[in-house]
Amino acid sequence: MTDRVISSGGLTSAERVTGTQSLEKAMDILEYIAAAPRPGVTLAECTGILGYSKATTQRMLLTLTRRDMLHFDEELGVYSLGMLTAKLGAEYLSRLDYRRAALPVLRELVAESGETAHLGVLTGKDVVYIELVDSPNPIRIFSKVGDTRPAYMTAIGKAILAQLPSDQRRERLPEALVGSTVHTITSFDQLYRDLAETRDRGYAIDRGENRDGIRGVAAPIFNFSGVVCAALSIAGPSNRLDTDERLHELGDRVIRAGRRVSAVLGAPEGL
Repeated sequence: MTDRVISSGGLTSAERVTGTQSLEKAMDILEYIAAAPRPGVTLAECTGILGYSKATTQRMLLTLTRRDMLHFDEELGVYSLGMLTAKLGAEYLSRLDYRRAALPVLRELVAESGETAHLGVLTGKDVVYIELVDSPNPIRIFSKVGDTRPAYMTAIGKAILAQLPSDQRRERLPEALVGSTVHTITSFDQLYRDLAETRDRGYAIDRGENRDGIRGVAAPIFNFSGVVCAALSIAGPSNRLDTDERLHELGDRVIRAGRRVSAVLGAPEGL
């Protein structure tokens, strides 16, 4: 009786290697077709990429086409990505956790700045903080996950509001802007100017508008559709964020951080 070395999946080692190689080749061709210009890729091109015979390549492409991973255009004779790839991509993107995507970036912001970093989303007319990393400094701001504040008072809220279409933005604002501190913006005209500057600058500034003695900056985060979905911020005591130079330095940091999280969420390049 011939000895067989069986893998955990019930296959011989040789069979497992062959199967793995076939899967690797299938992934190679999917990535190649995804990156190729329209309208698609011919059988000859696929054969050259895979290094298989024409018959073997055609069998692999047929399998991928049957499973809707690829689409074959009979008129043009080219392969392009199939509907299943769109479904899988959409499902992946829908399951992305903002907190999980942002947390490593928030930790880096705190390590670089020494201040507290927040992640927030817009719910109705309020910002809800859904993640934070505390400053290591003994004197720092105190906040917690689940805290809510009117969006127009906070850097995170203004970073999100600035990216919304004007009709949606108005729906996220109260009938009247009530002051929380002497620095709170209570004029719609002034708020709209501030949001326009925020959009041009790339980050929002809270100059003690939410809480006395606290300043901060925030930048937007975009999802795979290119729509603003959240924002992240750096905030700290005013005496440590007391100059425009310091705020601009931190503003550049949150812009870069927001772009990194947006990229994880699949946002289009350039946002």
